[in-house]
Amino acid sequence: MSGTLSRRKFLAASAAVTAGSLAAPWVAKADAKEITALLITGGPLYPKYWEKIVQDFTAKTGIKVRYDLLEFTPLTAKVVTLSAARSSQYDVYSTHTAQIDSYFNHFAPLNSYFSDSELADFYPVAVKYLRDPKTGNLAAIPRNMDARVQYYRSDIYQEKGLKPAETWEELVDVGLKLTGDGHYGLVVPGQGDPAQRTFSDLLWQAGGDWVDQANKPAFNSEAGIKALTFYRDLIQKHKIVPPDAVGYQWNENSTEFSSGTVYATFDWPGAFATLSNPETSRVVGKWSTAPYVRDKAAISCAISHAMALNGQSGRKEPAVAFIKYTVSTDAQRLQFDQFTNFPSSQSLAKEVIAAAKGPQATWLQQLETTIANGKEWPKLAGFSKVCTLMFSAIEQALSDQASPADSLNQAATEAEDIMRRAGAYD
Repeated sequence: MSGTLSRRKFLAASAAVTAGSLAAPWVAKADAKEITALLITGGPLYPKYWEKIVQDFTAKTGIKVRYDLLEFTPLTAKVVTLSAARSSQYDVYSTHTAQIDSYFNHFAPLNSYFSDSELADFYPVAVKYLRDPKTGNLAAIPRNMDARVQYYRSDIYQEKGLKPAETWEELVDVGLKLTGDGHYGLVVPGQGDPAQRTFSDLLWQAGGDWVDQANKPAFNSEAGIKALTFYRDLIQKHKIVPPDAVGYQWNENSTEFSSGTVYATFDWPGAFATLSNPETSRVVGKWSTAPYVRDKAAISCAISHAMALNGQSGRKEPAVAFIKYTVSTDAQRLQFDQFTNFPSSQSLAKEVIAAAKGPQATWLQQLETTIANGKEWPKLAGFSKVCTLMFSAIEQALSDQASPADSLNQAATEAEDIMRRAGAYD
């Protein structure tokens, strides 16, 4: 989308796309002059990013956007509260794959606003987990992809004659050789959503899954117990992870690596930009990336930040126009340039990868492989409440307050009850 595209041409372009669609009768009218949005922030660059997106959108359409910014956790909590109150305060929300099942009854379906060809360009794993499995309705549209690769200290590894780990066993072996003198071979998170993400990866890598074919909890299978035992042992038995990692989330993980205290971590796309910036990293030029490790498989989470339409909004047409702009090629390219956020558009991702050189090209190819093989936990009724339950179960095992088997078995019993009461088996 050209930076000089006029309002008339922008809206006409939306209509033209719709006219060629087999499944999208929507034509942008966008009569309202102002909408409201609750948008995500994080780090000093995010406010400037949204300011530019809103300014450019207003210049193209004449529609003003009044918006508030919140970081991920308070934003999620606020949307839950507004959803329960059936509030129309905001027309547009930033959202995420993680808790999307909490909003299936609050967000308006976006299916009819995107053509088949538009939807086909987004990474399938993102679109799949943003749909309500009961209705097939698309609750949000992906704005960028989030998946992890391995970041490691290439200077230290070279000095000690080591290669980045490819398997669980090698992860421990390399970590033991690097741990000492106040440094650790690895860092993993130990709390909340980050801990559940890490357990998810290990569960899938060990050959397990969250639920069975009847959608009953299966994360306490032999594979699940093996995964959580391995996760705990990294901290408590092998001691290749800082002992206070049981209290870490993503920020602490990234800080430990960027400060030079630990020599390997599994981090998100934004880490590439942070670690390359001397204002935010002490290890600039001293690290490289490698594929995710594997047990039986090398599977990791592949999720997305997304944009959603409030079902209570009285200004859906202009709100959808803004949502479509936030996932446009221009907006996604700006995200990559500023945050190294991986595009949700497959065609743009291929352009970005083709234009990249050196370590960035290698990293992008590793990241795309993770996304192609990635998964997400199920979007069944009640599963967002199961997540809260899992946070506690995983934290208890990691801190040696309960065995992995006892933690998972107790959580599985409670999870089935939560999902049954929420209607997952109706």
